[in-house]
Amino acid sequence: MLIDLRSDTLTKPIDSMRQAMFDAVVGDDGRTSRDGKGEDPTVNRLEDLAAKVTGKEDAMFCNSGTIGNIIALMTHCTRGDLVAVGANSHLYKSEKSPFMESYFGLDPVLYEADNRGVPRVDSLASLFRKRNTNLLCLENSNNFFGGACMSAKETKAICELANEYSVSVHLDGARIFNVAAYYDLPVSDLVAPVDSVMFSVSKGLGAPIGSLLCGSKAFIKQARSTRKLLGGGMRQVGIIAAAGIIGIEIQSQRLKEDHEHAYLLASKIVGNTKIKVNLENVQTNIVIIDVSNSGYSAAKFEMELAERGLYVKAVSNNHIRMTTYHGISTENVEKAAVIFNQYCHNLKEVDSDIE
Repeated sequence: MLIDLRSDTLTKPIDSMRQAMFDAVVGDDGRTSRDGKGEDPTVNRLEDLAAKVTGKEDAMFCNSGTIGNIIALMTHCTRGDLVAVGANSHLYKSEKSPFMESYFGLDPVLYEADNRGVPRVDSLASLFRKRNTNLLCLENSNNFFGGACMSAKETKAICELANEYSVSVHLDGARIFNVAAYYDLPVSDLVAPVDSVMFSVSKGLGAPIGSLLCGSKAFIKQARSTRKLLGGGMRQVGIIAAAGIIGIEIQSQRLKEDHEHAYLLASKIVGNTKIKVNLENVQTNIVIIDVSNSGYSAAKFEMELAERGLYVKAVSNNHIRMTTYHGISTENVEKAAVIFNQYCHNLKEVDSDIE
């Protein structure tokens, strides 16, 4: 039995999603009507729903979280602007292009973060005093910190500081619904202080494609122009947007099950002396595993675990990630832990540095 824990993007649409996609009423989302919205009624329903759940004035459908974040940054900023960002944030570490001179040319300024990826307020204050920063980027939950969450109180304090220095705040909230499930709070409570937020419907929410960028009406109006310039305009995309509606309305209600599975997995491997897992950071659906104690690389773990029927993702030289999602059962999690522990038990001791 193959168990694939590489990412929650591996979810497959549930039956009601497929039916909604089949039944979707569509139009041309790439043509803007007088009210500033596109002409696809199903996309408009999704955007209105996204604005409502985030408590923002408006929203825009994007084909991926990456382009949603890029649109946000290029709407807030222009080439050469200073952007405060975490060194281990997904936006800086994986998406990259906003901070590449050959692409969008924003100037990254790295802030210090705690062991959950939450910015240290004193570090931000020092940064804002010394540098004329245009934008602050946050992430919640934090992918490379094991899906750890930032509380509404922490977000508020950070945004209040940013406001003192007239710094706008963008939140990469790809998995913000997981954070809402963890704290048992509405998404709107968690994102209230930020100027813009992007969230994905194609991860834990289980839709096949798409993310939403949310903010003020003026911001989203400008973002639509940015999206068009980047080639992100879409046509009869209500067929896809219909799945996003089901994701928000229905699949968001079952995310705690994924969290329970992730914690079960972590608790069954944490005693393994070949690896390290920070159980305190296993708050949502991601488990980050430090394999450096084994003396072997994360790439070796990824390759050899796959040969044994367990797919994981190497996210650095020393770390692998396992992610739970709809379609991964308790039985899958227990079997994954057995495969993982048996593999580690059979690893030969090494005297040299990581292979």
